[in-house]
Amino acid sequence: MAVIENLVVLDQTAQDQARCMVCGNSIGPGEGVFARYGERTLRFKCPGCMARFQSDPERYLAGDAGGCCKGEHGGSPAGASHCD
Repeated sequence: MAVIENLVVLDQTAQDQARCMVCGNSIGPGEGVFARYGERTLRFKCPGCMARFQSDPERYLAGDAGGCCKGEHGGSPAGASHCD
């Protein structure tokens, strides 16, 4: 488990399909990045989406999924890997 400021990355794979709160893309069962932020467990499509959330968490917690990458997960502000 790694701690990134207020975000704690979790090892969880037994989850159903979900939607990324940052890019809005679908996340398949057992896929994505899981993290705890305060009392909430969050799920992101890729490490880049998690980095975007970390840069402005209140925006995404308020429901402003702006389609951060126009559906193309080719990179991230933190140089994270690509989405599947």
